[in-house]
Amino acid sequence: MRAISNLTWGIAGTEMTFFPHIFFVTVVLGLSVVIPIFEIIGYLRRDDSLVKFARRLTSYLVRVDLFAGVLATWLTVFLAAYWPSLMYIATNVLFYPISLAVAGIMIAIVSTAIYWYTWDEMKRLTHIIVGLFMAAGALMVPFGMNSILALMDYPFGVKVTTSIGLTFFLSNGSNPLANPIFLPMALYTWFISITLTSFIVLTFAHIRSRNDFTDEFQKTLRISRIIALIFSSLSLVTILWTFFEFRDYSQYLYLQMTSRGYLTVSIVLAILVVIISILSYNESIGHYAAPGGATVSYALFMFFEVTANVSRSPYMIVTNSTGILASTVINPMYTIPSIIPLGGVAVIALMLITFLMTLYLAFFVFPVADRKRSSF
Repeated sequence: MRAISNLTWGIAGTEMTFFPHIFFVTVVLGLSVVIPIFEIIGYLRRDDSLVKFARRLTSYLVRVDLFAGVLATWLTVFLAAYWPSLMYIATNVLFYPISLAVAGIMIAIVSTAIYWYTWDEMKRLTHIIVGLFMAAGALMVPFGMNSILALMDYPFGVKVTTSIGLTFFLSNGSNPLANPIFLPMALYTWFISITLTSFIVLTFAHIRSRNDFTDEFQKTLRISRIIALIFSSLSLVTILWTFFEFRDYSQYLYLQMTSRGYLTVSIVLAILVVIISILSYNESIGHYAAPGGATVSYALFMFFEVTANVSRSPYMIVTNSTGILASTVINPMYTIPSIIPLGGVAVIALMLITFLMTLYLAFFVFPVADRKRSSF
């Protein structure tokens, strides 16, 4: 069979794994923050219904996290095989922020397991502390990983060298966390992830409240609306901040996004998310606003990710008004037969279908069993 070029397969393989992965990681991040919020409020109000809902969400978090981890492993393999220069950046120039992300992964995995399996087995306050570790670990992961994207938009703190046909990036001694694009982008990732998840939780609560008239879902609706409004507003502020930094430090990227209308659409979507979060307070349209908010939040999240990558083209890394071509940093040592990418697409499609079916069963067919015990 005809071989696919290294560049085509490298981009296709990375992207078809990255986009499903980033959705599930986003939900994991959001749930890891939202769940402790519900438990803390339940603890402070001595309200079993909110603690019960937090426990319900934790079951879904565990199931989603397992699949996100599988895709993360797959994505790492693609990056190591086809973009060794980027992996070299991660282990050299960005060693500290990536180490922070790896530490976050370990903290999140361990604390999530403890949080789930010790539910009702330890004092509520102690359990909340474990939940805060879970949230902190989840937040550390995208915080560190965004250093890679920030470097691709503005290679702060690096110098370029070549060897045996490969392009490498070495540290010039500057702290990569001081990259002016890094902080707003990392904060935006946090806030839009929590916004998206809060709308998903709000949608779930609306669906369940139709047949369940207990306090659990009614109280959940009120808290989810507040979370959605707060974090959608923060998302708008930080995406504007990110675009201002693009304008000052990544002129090529900024001009591409502006001339193609990407920047305008992103801002409009961010404003729309805030408006929907406000509309969710209206009792007559709230059940429509919740899935609408989830849809628009996801559209904003993915639109920004896709258009930022498209706007860098044909460069992999932008350096002000020019950049380093993607073809320069692709691994030249592979020749891949087309059967491999076709097989990869089929496997990922099968994985997604299987997981979505499993998630449907987990949410609606086999929901979490209630527990009577209170441990305030």
